[in-house]
Amino acid sequence: FASRLDKEKNPYFLIEVIKQFLNQHHDWEWVITTSGASFRSNLPDVVEMFESYAQEQPRFKMLNNLSKEEYYTEIAQSKIMFNSSLQDYVSWTSIEAHTFDTKFICPNFRSFPDFCDSRFMYKPFDVNQASSLLSNSARINTQSINRDLSNISDLGRNLEAHIIVNGVDGELNIWHEYEYCKN
Repeated sequence: FASRLDKEKNPYFLIEVIKQFLNQHHDWEWVITTSGASFRSNLPDVVEMFESYAQEQPRFKMLNNLSKEEYYTEIAQSKIMFNSSLQDYVSWTSIEAHTFDTKFICPNFRSFPDFCDSRFMYKPFDVNQASSLLSNSARINTQSINRDLSNISDLGRNLEAHIIVNGVDGELNIWHEYEYCKN
């Protein structure tokens, strides 16, 4: 997991998936990372909750203050990138995961189907299904997945630019981009 622990990243769901997965897989490690100086969250006590779990579970690692090289090396060495976000317009984690041929697992929710392989999507808020998909993903062959990351990235940038330029303050779903871009 490589992201902030803010509300929109769904940290309470994330910690439950981590706990279940590590309880079922004693030979795996789970790493959350950021290139930032420290982990942050817009929710009170969330970072402390993760830090407390890291102290009690030695296979759960929190890596922060990494150089970009260290950050990308960590992602490249990972088998899976897990995303628990409630929304992603660009999903840099998807781009990073696909760049390093790391399996990208995310919720089947809002914009994610636009840039994720359906075999790697779990039912939103379903801890059991997310954990099961993590377990089974190691057996899925990803050589057939071919992503045009520049187009995925540009789609997100175009949407972000549209939101900023047009002062959009309501929630947008990327699936509807065609509807407002054709006008």
